[in-house]
Amino acid sequence: MADRQVQIQIRALWVALMFCVSFLVPSPSWAGPNSDLTKLDQQLTELSDFLVQDRATLRLPLGQLMHRTGLSGLTPDLPSSYQIPVTGVKTTDSPTQLANTSVEDFRTALALLTQVHGGQDNLDVLNAHPGERTQALTFRSGLVTLDHIRASQAQTFPQAQMQPRNNTLRVPVILWDDTVLQLGPEDHLQLSRGDGAFIISFGRVEITGSRVSVVGEASPSSGDFVPFFTIGGGGALQVDKAVFQGLGFGKSPKFSGLSVVAHPLLPTVGETWITDTYFDDVQTVSLTGISGGEVSGSQFYNMRNNALLLSTSLGTNVQGNLFFGSGPTNAIRVLRGSDHSTLQGNVLLQGDRSGILVQGQSNHVLVSGNVIWRRSGGAIKISSSNCAVVRDNVILNSRQKGVDIRSSSQTTVQANKISGSRSAGIWVSDQPRDAVTYVSDNTLRQNKAGLSTATGGQLMLVGNDLSDQLPRLIDGDIALQNRAVATNLSGETPMLMSAGGTQYPVQVGLAECES
Repeated sequence: MADRQVQIQIRALWVALMFCVSFLVPSPSWAGPNSDLTKLDQQLTELSDFLVQDRATLRLPLGQLMHRTGLSGLTPDLPSSYQIPVTGVKTTDSPTQLANTSVEDFRTALALLTQVHGGQDNLDVLNAHPGERTQALTFRSGLVTLDHIRASQAQTFPQAQMQPRNNTLRVPVILWDDTVLQLGPEDHLQLSRGDGAFIISFGRVEITGSRVSVVGEASPSSGDFVPFFTIGGGGALQVDKAVFQGLGFGKSPKFSGLSVVAHPLLPTVGETWITDTYFDDVQTVSLTGISGGEVSGSQFYNMRNNALLLSTSLGTNVQGNLFFGSGPTNAIRVLRGSDHSTLQGNVLLQGDRSGILVQGQSNHVLVSGNVIWRRSGGAIKISSSNCAVVRDNVILNSRQKGVDIRSSSQTTVQANKISGSRSAGIWVSDQPRDAVTYVSDNTLRQNKAGLSTATGGQLMLVGNDLSDQLPRLIDGDIALQNRAVATNLSGETPMLMSAGGTQYPVQVGLAECES
């Protein structure tokens, strides 16, 4: 009993000593700079300034931007441009006969979207067409081009026909599941906000080198409405080297800007991908209910909500994209069972809230090789999602946590460089008592604390470098284990740590998902 009391007194004395040292030693924001991290921060600052000073550079592939600012090698090897996935529907499958045109009530299309995503924001769409003007230019059975839309609008809605060299769409367009819309490099389609224009397709949409933007002031009868481009039902979206500007409104994915909102009971007409495409002032790019999609080599600038949303979308690959500008919330949001998705080699510069959020039983998600710089919130958050792997990311100067793990079992946090977080570099909370989070080979420098937990379960720690993390090595309910970390700053000795104590296992385990 006496020995135990002595151990408790020694432990308390150590904690008190470290607490006092924390006031004597400069905080992370005043700590002596690490030359490598300082240089990296300067290079990312140069990249950010470069993008601000010359907006045209936003259209460059990420690999070229990284090379110009001396950042090659910071992310996984990125191609100068991305190849269109070969697994998609080939263009030879496209019809050659132009689609049939008619005028129909667009409320039927809204009802189909509502079956999956509810009726939120529908009233704003209806109010943008006062006097129950719910007629839409509708296409069935065939190919649809911009010239075909122009000619059909002039014929069916002569008061709204497009003027020469002014491809402004002033009516809603509905394309049913047996159509293919093709927009090419010479096509610039403008959707009139004041006239309540939008596009809903249930077929395949192929956009190559085109521009789709919003024009005009808000509708007097529906100030919140902004034109949108939505692919619903079993439709597919295949975009390469396009530009989208100003689209989207509301809180529902179905009107968020550029959206694929698949119906779970309808077969798809093709795969969905977005490559080498520029988004400016779009509410959100939403992919919901798809499988095997891809978003790669694209730029997201000044998005008005979370930039990219994946929801119930299995095996989606998000690679080599740039997120930049005044984003008010998450850059990449992975929700509602979007299992086996990969977020790799993306660069997130500034923006608010967590840069990457994986939530809602989105299991087996890989977050790897991303660069996240100066977020006003945290960098990466995994919540209520099991078997996530957070590996080889570079996280600099987040105002909150670097990597945040909550209510997520069998998570691996490995080989990340995390520096300058104003909260913990790695935070683990709300875990079951026997849950193990595997934290290995990370470099933690100049964060407010290296590791911190709040009901954090158990941490398997091995190979983590905290030599530049003094004085606040660990915090939260594992703070009493500070001595174990202080005598093992390079992590050579594996430790299984919890609020109740530290064990030194002979054999280091892996997450069950990886073993």
